[in-house]
Amino acid sequence: MSKQGKFANTLAIVVNYNAGEWLDACIDSLLRSTYPVRICVVDNASTDGSIERISTKLHSSPNIELVRNKENVGFARANNQALRNDTSDFFVLINPDCVVEIDTISKVLSVMENHGDIGLASCLIKNADGTIQKTCRRKFPTPWSGMIRTLGMSSLFPERFEDFDYGDKELTGELEHVEAVSGAFMVARGSAVQAVGYLDEGYFMHCEDLDWCKRFWDSQFKVAFVPDAFVTHKKGASGRSLRVNWYLHQGMLRFYKKFYINEYPRIFFGLVYLGVFLSFLAKSTLILLRGQRASAGHS
Repeated sequence: MSKQGKFANTLAIVVNYNAGEWLDACIDSLLRSTYPVRICVVDNASTDGSIERISTKLHSSPNIELVRNKENVGFARANNQALRNDTSDFFVLINPDCVVEIDTISKVLSVMENHGDIGLASCLIKNADGTIQKTCRRKFPTPWSGMIRTLGMSSLFPERFEDFDYGDKELTGELEHVEAVSGAFMVARGSAVQAVGYLDEGYFMHCEDLDWCKRFWDSQFKVAFVPDAFVTHKKGASGRSLRVNWYLHQGMLRFYKKFYINEYPRIFFGLVYLGVFLSFLAKSTLILLRGQRASAGHS
C-alpha cells in the first residue's frame, strides 16, 4: 500500500462480511472525517452486494483500496492483511456496521499524540438507539468471572460479587485507562503494533480484541478510553448465527487458556470449560427458537 500526501499518517481498516448498506454508511462517515484517512476495505467473500454498493466510491476516491478474499478468513487475519502491508503512524480498525462522527478520529488521535504511552484507544460506542454498549470499556474476563456470570451469581448477589465490567457507570468525561476496549472501533499506534505484534489469527472472530488489549498492557503500552468521542455501532449487522455463537465461545476458551492456564487448578478449568459449553448450548437454543419464530412470522 502506498502513501499519498496528507493521507499518509493514518489508515482505516474495514473488514467486511455481508454488512449490507452499513458498509456504505461506514465509508461515508470515514470520508467525512475532519481528520483525513486512507481506507482499506478487506472483504471476506461477501455475497450480499455490499461491495457492489460502494463501487462508485472505489472508482472515484484514490484514498480507498479494496482487498477481496476468496473466502472468509476471519476478522483477525483480514485485519492483519492490511496491518502487515502498511507503515502508517496510526491504524483505525473499524467494523463495517459502525459510523463515526465527523470529529471522532481527530479527538482520539489528539489524545494519542499527546500521550505517547497509549498504544491502543477507543471511545464511547453507542447502539443505534443511543444507548451505550457496555463493551466499549471493559475488564478482562477471567475463568473466575466467567464462572460467576455463567452461574448468575453477580445478578443474584451483587453486593458479594464485584461488577466485572465498567459498563455505562461512572463516566467522568475524562480520559481513562481501561483494561480493554471493543474491537468494533480501535485506534492503534503503528510503532506499538510493531512491538506488540498483530492480531492473533487463532481467533476467527470474537475475543481477538481482548487478546490484543492484554498484550498491549503486557508490553507496557496503555489502553485508553476517550469519552468525548463516539461511534454508533449497529451491533450484529452481519448476523448472529450458530456459527458466530460457536466462535464467540471458542474464542473465550482460547483467551482463558492462553493467559490464565497456570493461575488456576486444572479441576477448576474443567468446570469453566463445562460452563462455557453449557452457555454455548443455551445461547444456541435461543438462536434456533428466534429463527423459528421469525420463520413463523413470515409464513
